[in-house]
Amino acid sequence: KVRLKGLLREFKEYAEGGGRLRVFRSEAVRAGFADCFKRQAYETIIKVAERLPEDVLREDPDLLMYYDSALLRKK
Repeated sequence: KVRLKGLLREFKEYAEGGGRLRVFRSEAVRAGFADCFKRQAYETIIKVAERLPEDVLREDPDLLMYYDSALLRKK
């Protein structure tokens, strides 16, 4: 629980920031996406995913699944 809390705190920093994310922990992004999906915060998933480098999003099936699902549910 403590580890997850730390990852979510790190994800919150990513969500509140601006510009491209050059340095990030994919583990924190994955945990944040899962949490946002549970809370139906699809806008946050989309916002953070658009800041990630494209190749990271394409190469990680979990992140891509959350992003695609958020895009579909947002509408």
